[in-house]
Amino acid sequence: MKAKYLLILIAIISTSCSKSVLSDMEITDPQLLRVKVKIEQNVHDEKEVQVFVRDKNSRPVDLLGGRVIVNEQSVPFDRAQVNAAGTRGYIYYPRYNEQIFKITIYWNSYDSHTFILSPQNGWPGFKNSSCSCSNYEPNQLSGNYTLRPAPFHDNEIDIVYNIMNW
Repeated sequence: MKAKYLLILIAIISTSCSKSVLSDMEITDPQLLRVKVKIEQNVHDEKEVQVFVRDKNSRPVDLLGGRVIVNEQSVPFDRAQVNAAGTRGYIYYPRYNEQIFKITIYWNSYDSHTFILSPQNGWPGFKNSSCSCSNYEPNQLSGNYTLRPAPFHDNEIDIVYNIMNW
């Protein structure tokens, strides 16, 4: 009996994480897309800029004919590793000293929107470790804000960050 419930739970989880049907078509209306950018850093100083493109049901969209570019580098549609439990999106691994992120989202092969995450618009930047102590546990610095206007759903892009505050 427990095995039956376990199989049902696995089926629900696997279908809820499946790609959106929008992944199978070239998007012409960006209002069909919800965009969220998460910037993550863990206690091991691993960092990711995670660009999540979703449909109205929060299913991941792998942009057919489109792409995501962060700091002039095309990024893959992959599973996030840092503090994201393997959520699928476009993942960028910042270099040690990168603090500003220029992000361009092409929802098809020719239409795009570019925005910059910087201290001038709410992103505080990564903090550097000021202590080499082995017992020191940094605090988590978290926040969120919205960039407007944007061509996506609700004319916005949600920005979330969870970084270490050394």
